[in-house]
Amino acid sequence: MKRELLTAAIAAMLILAALTAGCTEAQNQNQKAVYATPTPSPATITVPYGEEVKTIIDSPATSEVYLTMTARADAKSLSGGRSFMRIKVNGKNITAERLVNKNLNFTYADDPTPRSRSYWSQNMSAWYLFFSPDFVGYDNPKLVDHIVEGSAYVYRFNVSDIVNKGAPNDIAVENIGDEVAAQYTDPKDIEFYKAASIVINPIRLEGKGADVVQVIKEAAPVRIIVGKKSTVTLTITNNLPGGLTDVEIRDAALPSGLSGQAITGKVDKPIESGGKYTVSYDITADKTGSYTLGAAQITFADATGNYQKLSSGTVTLTVI
Repeated sequence: MKRELLTAAIAAMLILAALTAGCTEAQNQNQKAVYATPTPSPATITVPYGEEVKTIIDSPATSEVYLTMTARADAKSLSGGRSFMRIKVNGKNITAERLVNKNLNFTYADDPTPRSRSYWSQNMSAWYLFFSPDFVGYDNPKLVDHIVEGSAYVYRFNVSDIVNKGAPNDIAVENIGDEVAAQYTDPKDIEFYKAASIVINPIRLEGKGADVVQVIKEAAPVRIIVGKKSTVTLTITNNLPGGLTDVEIRDAALPSGLSGQAITGKVDKPIESGGKYTVSYDITADKTGSYTLGAAQITFADATGNYQKLSSGTVTLTVI
């Protein structure tokens, strides 16, 4: 009797699980698939028809940051193009004013009535991609339908104001081929878009300009005699919009032949935006030689709560 009751209970649980799964599946049928994966930079991603792919890419800690990608719509042969790639960085749409590596307008060389087309479609809120089996076809001037202005596949966007500098960033690429295909009635056209995955290789965040957080290690003087001292100075400069908190310094141990106490420990207060923190210590030369003072490392939390790690350069000290 107990076994019969147990069997009945298990059967009831299985039926309930199946019904729950069926309900969940029904709810998700009308939702666009989204895939999210942490990805090293530079990265390669493929975005299937009607789907969105999210990836996480670290930004350099520089004053300027650019999202750079080489992208195409996968096709067996060169087949023109269409606007069906949407891009977001940390939830912000990448629109026309952010494109910096080429003009918005372009021309097919074989167009019988040359006219400028646009990489950005305001109506579709999407970027134009070329249907191509590779990343060279429409840049080849020997082909009659090449792009006159060149650089058909490369896109570079200024995202300096929307990235977390020196920290991870969410990058989303959406294939809206389903929205484009809905404009057609011919099954062949619809199947063509279904087969056209977006292929991006590579996608990365690139830096330009000064580091927004700098760690500088210096020694003065850099040429001394045995028994004399040199002063090592570490300077942290913060040009991020917000302050740095939980700042910890770990300077490299001194090489044999030099004596002193390298700095290690936490900074006692935040380093505000536009501010600097400087700390110094003395080292003494014990014997002659050329010495490399290793890089100092700092870790800190920025205003968004993301932790970062940066290193200084090294310093050469000569003892005669």
